[in-house]
Amino acid sequence: MVYKFNEKVPAKALADLRASVGWSRMESEYKSPLLTSYYHIAVYEYEKLIAYIDSVSNGVTDAYIQDLMVSPEHQGKGIGTALMNKMIKYLKEKHIYMISVVYDESLKPFYQRFGFYNMLCGQMETY
Repeated sequence: MVYKFNEKVPAKALADLRASVGWSRMESEYKSPLLTSYYHIAVYEYEKLIAYIDSVSNGVTDAYIQDLMVSPEHQGKGIGTALMNKMIKYLKEKHIYMISVVYDESLKPFYQRFGFYNMLCGQMETY
């Protein structure tokens, strides 16, 4: 496995990974020049994207971790945990005050291991 930090990831590779975990592909969104990332990590095995994590941030007070994905055939091997640890370490080194993540209730134990706790929030998907 090869970890790549903040390097361009092809939209098709991200879309394929999203589809593998049961999410919408969003390939056209990943091609948009308006889409920016504060910091992201991609994991490859034999040139194939097998895991990914992204963050958006204002660079000072807040960061939001999003799109943690590990292909189903690679889940349960600690890759998601390694990605979270690397992302949190990076954000702390940049002195980001608050790190947030939105997750499904079933993933609560996973995120609690990193120190995340529940807060009231709302989310709306528009398509």
